[in-house]
Amino acid sequence: MIKVIAALDALKLSESTVDYSVYFAKEFNAHIVAAFLEEMVYHARPEADEDYVFTDWSQMDTLVKKEEQLRAVSKKNVQTRFEAEGVNYNIHRDKTFALKSLLRESHYSDMILIDENEKFSNWDSSKPSLFMKNLLSDADCPVIVVPAEFKPIEKFVFAYDGSPSSVYAIRQFSYLFPATPLKEVEILMITDDKHSNHFPNQHLLKELLKRKYATVLQSIIKSDHTDEALVKHLQAENKNCMLILGAYQRSSFSRWLYQSIADLLIAEVEIPLFIAHK
Repeated sequence: MIKVIAALDALKLSESTVDYSVYFAKEFNAHIVAAFLEEMVYHARPEADEDYVFTDWSQMDTLVKKEEQLRAVSKKNVQTRFEAEGVNYNIHRDKTFALKSLLRESHYSDMILIDENEKFSNWDSSKPSLFMKNLLSDADCPVIVVPAEFKPIEKFVFAYDGSPSSVYAIRQFSYLFPATPLKEVEILMITDDKHSNHFPNQHLLKELLKRKYATVLQSIIKSDHTDEALVKHLQAENKNCMLILGAYQRSSFSRWLYQSIADLLIAEVEIPLFIAHK
């Protein structure tokens, strides 16, 4: 049984994260740890007011009481849902610094599950947020970034460029989520080499995949614009898929590992992204 951290903001509960948590618990026998994260300088805002910034410190006592009520309701809702679905779970409340707490959780977990819109900030309007970028760079376990709307996964797509990091992501994913006969598996490469019709180290790649998956679709797209071609391919996909990517690290130089590509995918493609690095 794998341990999955569901990173949650109790002040703005992500129903999608909860839905995907239930899905992974049932589909892959995962134990879910619902980690309710808190940030000292992040506070509840009025409903539907994304630009609200708390400045009236004379109202702090009232605000704190409101936030405690929101946290209690969110915790109760998650517990009720998990128990109704028969999910094995624990509840953690990580106080003070959201990112630091979640990174510490990552040292002792198999995977983190988090909504692509999580910010833990009243003023960060970027997508992905600074919180998300730092998490993906520094987490000590794979992270699945999920869209705002839950959809059951029908297909796994492995982004491959021949780099050790892209192979590492494939291995990590297969350890955590053994394939089921009802899900397709695709290995995808985008290359600017117009004369190549083969994957790098193809014989080794085939040996790896055939021991883990019965059938693997192979796709090679030739394009000078990796990021645009990848987004276009995924947007045209007619099945609910999950994309498996290699490392998201500041020191990486492989075309698959540029932060700009991962950032673009989070912003433009509404599918779960499995991102892993050593």
